[in-house]
Amino acid sequence: PNAILNIISNPVNSTVPICNEVYKAKGIAGASSRILGVTTLDIVRSNTFLAEECGLNVDDVDIPVIGGHAGVTILPLLSQMRPKCSLTDEKIKELTVRIQNAGTEVVEAKAGAGSATLSMAYAAARF
Repeated sequence: PNAILNIISNPVNSTVPICNEVYKAKGIAGASSRILGVTTLDIVRSNTFLAEECGLNVDDVDIPVIGGHAGVTILPLLSQMRPKCSLTDEKIKELTVRIQNAGTEVVEAKAGAGSATLSMAYAAARF
């Protein structure tokens, strides 16, 4: 009951609060501070897309991402990107939408025959 629980399974935005409620119902005190939704996959995608856009090595790119793990709840903080890369407002909007819809992009690329399982495994290992 005192363990830190990292949830990476989708839908993270729903699974984390459900888990918190289960812990509460079982009387496990302080659990909400130990249940984490892992959205590292959004960081990996942001770093990859911006590295491609800016002609950088992906290992050198770091973009913080806040929010959830579903569409518009994914908020890449492109202004905080390291190293800095000059982007137009239009390009920022375009990349933000691409990052927010990257999961759909993967499913469509696989023609509905799968999801980003290996990407999630990589993100989990990185976390």
